[in-house]
Amino acid sequence: MIFHPHIKKWFQPGGHIDEGESPIEAAIREVYEETGLVCVVETENSEPIDVDVHEIPANPAKDEGAHLHIDLLYQLRVLRKERPLEEIFCAWFSCDEVQSPRIQRALSRLGA
Repeated sequence: MIFHPHIKKWFQPGGHIDEGESPIEAAIREVYEETGLVCVVETENSEPIDVDVHEIPANPAKDEGAHLHIDLLYQLRVLRKERPLEEIFCAWFSCDEVQSPRIQRALSRLGA
């Protein structure tokens, strides 16, 4: 997980999809940029294991209006660790240490 530099909470790595990129490609890229972990899709099924839609309030400092945010959570497999492109604090957590209800929901689906 990464410690979000603005929200000051632990979240899964993530970010926006770049033009011409699929959602799973964006997930793999964002994990690499934020953690240095080189990953691939864990299973033959590249469907998200969780989808969450929530409202983001306006952020005048970033010149962003209020908008809906769609989070897609994928299961990836780590191939190797490299130096991350961004300087964001990241750490591994055991399943019982995860405090995010959204990630707990996804973990329960994986265990099912």
